[in-house]
Amino acid sequence: MQVHIEQEVLMKGVNHTLGVVDKKGTLPILSHCLIQTNGSGLIVSATDLETSFRGFYPAEVLEPGTFTVQAHALHSLAKDLPKGRVEIRGDDRQVKLEVGESRYKFNTLPADQYPPIPEIGEEGLVELEAGLLLELIDKTVFSVGDDLQYHLSGVFWERVKHEGEAWLRLVSTDGHRLSLAERLLPGVERLELGEGILVPAKAVREIRRFVDGYAREGAVKAGVRNKALCLKAGDKELSVRILDKKFPEYRRIIPEEFRHTFTFSRQELAAVLKRISLLTQGPFRGVIFTFSDGAAEIAHENPEVGAGRETAGILETAGDLAEPLQIGFNARYLLEPLQVMKGEQAVLSVNDPGRPCRIMDPDNPHCYSLVMPMSM
Repeated sequence: MQVHIEQEVLMKGVNHTLGVVDKKGTLPILSHCLIQTNGSGLIVSATDLETSFRGFYPAEVLEPGTFTVQAHALHSLAKDLPKGRVEIRGDDRQVKLEVGESRYKFNTLPADQYPPIPEIGEEGLVELEAGLLLELIDKTVFSVGDDLQYHLSGVFWERVKHEGEAWLRLVSTDGHRLSLAERLLPGVERLELGEGILVPAKAVREIRRFVDGYAREGAVKAGVRNKALCLKAGDKELSVRILDKKFPEYRRIIPEEFRHTFTFSRQELAAVLKRISLLTQGPFRGVIFTFSDGAAEIAHENPEVGAGRETAGILETAGDLAEPLQIGFNARYLLEPLQVMKGEQAVLSVNDPGRPCRIMDPDNPHCYSLVMPMSM
């Protein structure tokens, strides 16, 4: 292979593989990206066997060919190369880069050993508004459980109906909290979601990166085929394997009503929680809310670090609060949804210290988080 490509184009092409390539080292070739010539440019691909990326980048092809190269190493070099034309020569043993007087070479692995990267094509894809999809991901991905609980390690995608119209709903949980976000999304009625699909957390984060990078202001094409969620934006493609596991029946834990609701300034409450959480370390993660008329006292005590106590003003209260109500929460579980809200206010709805509370933007009731209280 011999090609000429602009430094910035090469850097972007390899950068788009970094979230996909395997960093655990289970198979050495999965830490590599695959680079192939194709007419008037290069196809840069990567996979970790669950998520696959494929993108086309313009280049001058002098001699066709294919090679693999360690993605992070190539990117580290490409981003620091001087701007201008880069000459690449590669085969199954080495790839050489030349820019001006600079000369570099990398060892490669046989390209024929690289796992196949699916071509998505256009059949069966529907257009979805990119901005709304980004919002749904941002409001749910932080609540995903860890890999030890396989059925909680993803975001559940399903289609729901409101007044006869199809909405896309995303739900995530780690067993201690649950986040739900839904939007009326034209086109979702033709997306083959069945009874819902469970997408791994890493893949959802890569979907977010993909949509944000290629389609933020427009539309992204999506489809479900061969147990994979596929996305396409221009000449860039992403496919992610759907988890073969049933998501928990989450609806039964959503309270139908709440005894008390407290409206806060979102920014004030977030700032207080952020400061208080600086003291929360190790097993000492909880903060105690004491709700009373007009204010909530928020306190934390860590025997290894110290203690803190602040007050957040309550703008409005609903429900009969005959005496102060005290409930403990993990500060991070409240802070994370507050940070992705956009409105001026946040509403905290509670029943009693043993049942889940709800935190949401009152102007966006179709997006909220449920948080289980902590025993303090």
